[in-house]
Amino acid sequence: MMPASVAMKTVMALGLSLTLLATAATKGYGTSSVTTVSITAVSGYAGHAFVYAQVSDSTFAYPAPTGTGHQSPYFSEWVAQPVASKSCPWIWAVYVFDRATNRQINSLPPNATTPNFGTTTFLCASPTTSPVDQPPQADASARLDLDLHVDVSPGVSTVGATSVVSAVLNSVLTQDLNLYLSMAIQDWSVTTWLVDFGDGQRGTLNGPIGTSIQVSHVYKSPGHYQARAVAFISGHAQAAVYDRYGTVHLVRRSFSVEVGNQADARAQARPSRTYLPPQAVVTVVPYLGTAAVDGSLTGFRHIEALRGALTTLSVQLLIFREGVLVVNGLPHGFGESRLIGWRLEGTPSDAPPGSGTLPGTTHRPGEPIRLQWNSPDRIVRSQLQDYAVPVTVNVETRFPDGHVASYKIGSSFSVSVDFAAQSG
Repeated sequence: MMPASVAMKTVMALGLSLTLLATAATKGYGTSSVTTVSITAVSGYAGHAFVYAQVSDSTFAYPAPTGTGHQSPYFSEWVAQPVASKSCPWIWAVYVFDRATNRQINSLPPNATTPNFGTTTFLCASPTTSPVDQPPQADASARLDLDLHVDVSPGVSTVGATSVVSAVLNSVLTQDLNLYLSMAIQDWSVTTWLVDFGDGQRGTLNGPIGTSIQVSHVYKSPGHYQARAVAFISGHAQAAVYDRYGTVHLVRRSFSVEVGNQADARAQARPSRTYLPPQAVVTVVPYLGTAAVDGSLTGFRHIEALRGALTTLSVQLLIFREGVLVVNGLPHGFGESRLIGWRLEGTPSDAPPGSGTLPGTTHRPGEPIRLQWNSPDRIVRSQLQDYAVPVTVNVETRFPDGHVASYKIGSSFSVSVDFAAQSG
């Protein structure tokens, strides 16, 4: 069960000195074997926790018999071997096997010195004794070490962007291999993950989930945070205990432990972004009559027109300086601009009704302006006064960060209508 709150401390001992007593069968001999199983589970909030399990027997405990009833990962076979010695007329050769693979794990190399019975385990006996009368191993133990690493990516995020809190639990399990007593920590798992993002928000993942998680989070305010992950772990330790008749007794004890750790996370305010518009003017290419418009030609800011002739003009954009992306007061690249429309301003020209372009209407790129002047340039202070044609161009700019902006830029071009021009 997960506690209501998680205290931020380095190490907290759960105080689990759990003891379970198992009494072995006596088969009428009137004696009993008392076995003590203890577990110490220490939770840690600096990334490390451990579980230590131990089984002790103050009297006698004996090797497991061959057979499927033995629930330890190992089983053994005892074979009496004659030896020509007054002090040890015969010995027990003990062969220990891995139950999952049936592979012997205590074999001798073929070139070992004699006597070589193919095992490293020998017990001397007298003609009146058996293996159950040999001194037993007094205890066996197992230890589970848990180390938790927590990380926040990216380490410095932007407010409103997604951060990922990851936690990876590594474990090292040391288990006892013992002919008389066998202790193992088995079937442990993470039952719950608690993630505290450090900004008042928490998340819980109920399990079993696994030994690693990745949780997304969005920090809504700039600041320095400590993201913490806590794994709540449950499992069992079991001890295989044998009485003097080789009967196995399996003693199980459950445990729970917590391990937590933290990582720094920073969220910074979104950078200020300014989009400076491009600096551009309108240019035109003149044609006579209704000739097809060629947009590839270079436009002019000033043209000459024939008096009384309907003049066709293609509208083009001349950019002096592209739009600029400014981040936190510093330029971060130029945009790319294009003409998306135009509108003739001012008063109507001298074109006959229905043939000229009227002011105030927005036109698409590629549509020409059609204008006519029936009077030549005026003379002001002995200088020819050109006609000024105001045009508003609609410009679309795409900036390096993908932002797209539209601008209306007022501009104009000038037209000279000579006295010598032919009248239309």
